[in-house]
Amino acid sequence: MEQRPRKLPLMTVLVILTIGIGYVQQMAPSPILSVLSEYYGLAGQDALLNLSVSITFPMSIVACLAGGILESRLGIRKLYLGTQFFLTIGVLLNFWSPTYPLFLVARGIYSIGFGLAIPFIGSAIMNWYTGRARDTMNTLNGMFPFIGTVISFALMLPLSSLLGSWKIAMGVWGVVLLILMVVWVTCIRAADIPRSAAVELPEKGIYRNLWKRKNIKLLCLVFVMDFFCYSFMVVVLPTLIAEGGGMDPAVANLCAALAFPLVGLVGSVMGGVIMSKTGRRKPILIIGQILKFAGVCTLVSTVSFSVPLAMAGTAIYGIGNGMWMPVLFTMSMELEGMTPSRSGAAFALFNACAFLSGFVSPTIGGALTTFLTGIAPVADAVAAHAFGLKWSLFIFGFVNLVSFVIGFFLDETHPSRAES
Repeated sequence: MEQRPRKLPLMTVLVILTIGIGYVQQMAPSPILSVLSEYYGLAGQDALLNLSVSITFPMSIVACLAGGILESRLGIRKLYLGTQFFLTIGVLLNFWSPTYPLFLVARGIYSIGFGLAIPFIGSAIMNWYTGRARDTMNTLNGMFPFIGTVISFALMLPLSSLLGSWKIAMGVWGVVLLILMVVWVTCIRAADIPRSAAVELPEKGIYRNLWKRKNIKLLCLVFVMDFFCYSFMVVVLPTLIAEGGGMDPAVANLCAALAFPLVGLVGSVMGGVIMSKTGRRKPILIIGQILKFAGVCTLVSTVSFSVPLAMAGTAIYGIGNGMWMPVLFTMSMELEGMTPSRSGAAFALFNACAFLSGFVSPTIGGALTTFLTGIAPVADAVAAHAFGLKWSLFIFGFVNLVSFVIGFFLDETHPSRAES
């Protein structure tokens, strides 16, 4: 690598803030589902309401895969500008959104930028950072979903009340994105972008070549299983705690934020530190999967009679879900023959497949919840819905056992034991 340019710290801050806001917006509708339901008249339509989160995945998939190709052709700076543009426009449109279909359109535009951000950050980390700095950025990259969810759960409902509208609470983040984009365009030139010493040529069939590798396929499958459970859980968790534990929705949102994504941050840091200290990757991934399953089981079996125990189960899930994320990104970079473009494309491939899983997950979960609610052995409507949420999440938790088994078939990618 060439010597790091003097503007790299500013670039790092701008990238972290932009992508961080992208993750805040990914789950932003979750803590205000009841508000959206009332505003758009969607009471009793769980699957349609959950679409406010899962609608982002189809466009993210397309943008994610396209970004992996565009990065090698247009360059990383233009890819990042595209990320900023679509994120900003999509989030600003929340100020408008007079109907639910138009709200979903705004979410779709935002998701293009979110999808482009995935291959960008993968290539940027491998191209701009080395050694411990790369480990740190991979750990931070693994923390982004939890940071975004913590902020969404903790702030979105209070902001809606404080600012007088959920539209302002969601749209104001677009103003910040616009400022960040202006700073980037004004202060960062093409000459400021770090470049690898090795010249990369555009690679044809990059995704096909990646998919031929066993470890790439296995890591991708683990991420798909993870997202299937995670996407449904993060959508319904505040509602499950409120209804199952008999809590005020605002308090339930705060409890969900503290017990899941905030603890997930701790898990990400833990996984990153252990990975950096020991050099091992595979054991961390495997342990993370079994912790997730144990956490779901504890949550659903205790929420009806002990919110503290349910929160403990949620925290166990958060630790497991956080600790393996830095491993995913690091392992994909350590495979033999990986370049910045291939690393970005691998990130794109993983996330595209995971986003597809995340797209269908809340919809399937919503339909399953509706079915289980209908056969709940209680007459009270709220208790019946809590029953449906609880046991549908329990069923979803079993996909973590699939990931647990897959983990044993991965090769350890510590530099001294790289894939042959």
